[in-house]
Formats: sequence, C-alpha cells, structure tokens
Amino acid sequence: MFDKPSPFDGLQPPNFSTMVTTLFFLALETAMFIMFYAVYTETIGLMNETYLSELPVIGAAFSAIDPDANASHIISMLLAIFSVGTPLFIWSEVFRQKILDNPQEWFSHPQNRIIAGFAALILVLVIGLEVINLYTLVAREIMPSGFIARTQESSVMSYLAENKGLAIGVSAVIAIINIVLALFTTRAFRSLKSTQEHPS
Repeated sequence: MFDKPSPFDGLQPPNFSTMVTTLFFLALETAMFIMFYAVYTETIGLMNETYLSELPVIGAAFSAIDPDANASHIISMLLAIFSVGTPLFIWSEVFRQKILDNPQEWFSHPQNRIIAGFAALILVLVIGLEVINLYTLVAREIMPSGFIARTQESSVMSYLAENKGLAIGVSAVIAIINIVLALFTTRAFRSLKSTQEHPS
C-alpha cells in the first residue's frame, strides 16, 4: 500500500529570487490596501455614529477589539478590498484563460465579450471610486471649518488642493499604479507556482 506515488512528487521548493519578488509585491499590495483603507476612512463618513460595540450578540467581541470601531470602518475596509482585489482577480483570470495568447479568438465568443464588458464596467467603477475619494481627500485641505480655513498640514497637499487638474491627474495615476501593481503581483504568484510545479 506504500507503492502509491506521493501527491507531493514533482513539487520543488520555490526559487529564492522568485519568492523574494513575490513577497515584495505582496508587501506593496498590503501597503496599497492600507492606503485605500485610510483614504476611505477619511472621506466616507457613512454610518460613522453606528458603533459596532453596540451590536447585539457580537458587540462584545468588537468592544474587546476596538470600542471606537464603527460601521464606517467596515465600509471602508470592504471598499479597500474591492479596490485592491478587483484588479488582482481580473489579471488572474486573464492569465488563467490565456486571453493574451490569442485575444482575437477569445473575443470571438459572444459570452466572452459579455464577460469582458462586465469586467471593464467593474474596473471603471473601481477607478472612479479611487479617483473621487483621493481627490476628495485633497480637496478637504481647502474646505473651511466654520469661519476658519483648515490648517495646511502638507505643502504637497496644499499645492494639489490649489491645482485641481493636477490633483485629479495624481489621483488617476495612483489608480493606474494599483492596476499595474496587480499585474506584477499576479505574474509573480504565477511564476512562483510555475517554479514549484515545473522546476528547471
């Protein structure tokens, strides 16, 4: 009964450089998630008076973790996951279905065109969400508080607040960087998986 091949036969430890590259991009994705979470927490005030510690049954658990946590934090976390996870999922499907190998043949199927259109719509929504909230964060620098203008905490933020076109451009660039980073991260994970399954 010990003659059966092991399910781990053919698997090799990952290449060190590939593993370091994967961890590097994973760290960047984590930083991107934290940045979006912080942005959404600052710009989205929806249900910020609804404290999670006041929820029935599970409220005690949230109270032990963070008594000041509210529903707005949950919304911000979900939006951050949506912002980071959507490009990762789209790129992983592009590589899994090998769309880039023969895009014309893939798009020749009507069902694939519907899927591509839906994916493009979701991606546009993600980019719009990111750009609007990043620009809102910048615009808040010049919003008056009562009769007193808000204190300018950063010269860069102040400059962007005074140059709205540039602020929108910077917001769009950050959204594009998120998509490009998702591409690199997906390729890194696929390379890591490939070196384990097909060692050189």
